[in-house]
Amino acid sequence: MYLQRQAVLLWSFLLVLLHVAYVAADVNITLEDTASQIIYSPPACGLTLSSAGAETEAQICDSAWRIIAAGDASGGTLTTTSGATDGSGGLIPQLFLSVRALALYVKTSQASNAVVNVTVSTTNPVVTVKSEFNSSLEFVSIVNLPEDTVTTLSIAFVESNVTTRLDIDSIIVTISDDNSTPFVSPSLPATTVLPTVTPSIVIPSPSQQPAHTGQTSGDIAAEILGALMGTALIAAGIFLFILFRRRRRRPAPPKPEEKADP
Repeated sequence: MYLQRQAVLLWSFLLVLLHVAYVAADVNITLEDTASQIIYSPPACGLTLSSAGAETEAQICDSAWRIIAAGDASGGTLTTTSGATDGSGGLIPQLFLSVRALALYVKTSQASNAVVNVTVSTTNPVVTVKSEFNSSLEFVSIVNLPEDTVTTLSIAFVESNVTTRLDIDSIIVTISDDNSTPFVSPSLPATTVLPTVTPSIVIPSPSQQPAHTGQTSGDIAAEILGALMGTALIAAGIFLFILFRRRRRRPAPPKPEEKADP
């Protein structure tokens, strides 16, 4: 009975621990460059997932944004631009993404070298943060986002005197595990004076670029939970084994001596 009570208490504690770890876990959602949630202006054309490798389709694309095949890209394609084109009416290439998220991580490519303007805007409260960076850094991080309001990310190509290119590989969206509606339709960003607390655009130096692990939605959260469960099961097994051995080694109480009949 003593052993059973100890086992019940131990498993109850482990269940509470796993529940707390699950509640606190964040989830990473990887949007490939062709994801429908990413809005390109002007619209991208060229290769599609169903016709990857069809060079004739890419040749007739006259948009500022083109989808090209890339073997080292996360999803096998890159959406790339080298600036405005006549076929797109001279529009400056931009992209938009509206989310309810904790953080955003934009990944470019090693060949990307264009300067871009990054704008992060929220509507309630109204906040706008702008920054300029060179896309050759491969990663730009947008952190400290308020998940309870809609954040719109805007990236605009900056024209240069020399030919440059901007490649979009993927965008990683970090949300809490209870966020059931992370994506919304983009809206026009508003501008105003920045309040005290604002999102932060983190531009890493070349020596501080984050490593791309290729993980998709929920992979990191699943790894954390798997490690916790494995550790908990091993600890529980060792604890129960020790209790069982101690129980078996405990000496039996001496029997009372029987008195002889007179």
